[in-house]
Amino acid sequence: MATNMAPKFGKVELLVETQGSDLNSTINITFEDCGFMMTGDYIVVIIDERDEVNNTLTSTGKIFPLKDVVAYKTHSR
Repeated sequence: MATNMAPKFGKVELLVETQGSDLNSTINITFEDCGFMMTGDYIVVIIDERDEVNNTLTSTGKIFPLKDVVAYKTHSR
């Protein structure tokens, strides 16, 4: 079984640019207790689904094109 090797953070905040019909705006997206990595032209946030004993059942990666990310902030655990 492979182990998720992305660095873990207590919180990750992304400021992401959104493109509407007339105006571009930004939204703040926050993830708690997650993995975070930048690779190529993407930021990947990894969210683990855990059971009551804290075993990881599944991991889901949220992928954001770096061109859409205005800023990011990581918080330690």
